[in-house]
Amino acid sequence: MAINDITIISLITLTIFILSSLFLLALRTLKEGRKALKEINKDKTNITKKTKKT
Repeated sequence: MAINDITIISLITLTIFILSSLFLLALRTLKEGRKALKEINKDKTNITKKTKKT
């Protein structure tokens, strides 16, 4: 009975660790994606400003 309890606790702990790692990875990816979109929009506005001047 004790071995089964340890196995269940280990599986639960491992599952929590994996899920939290995936959650943090997703958050970091979304954050970098938002930064990239802001840079793209900034570049587009700079290009349109340059073309309007000429």
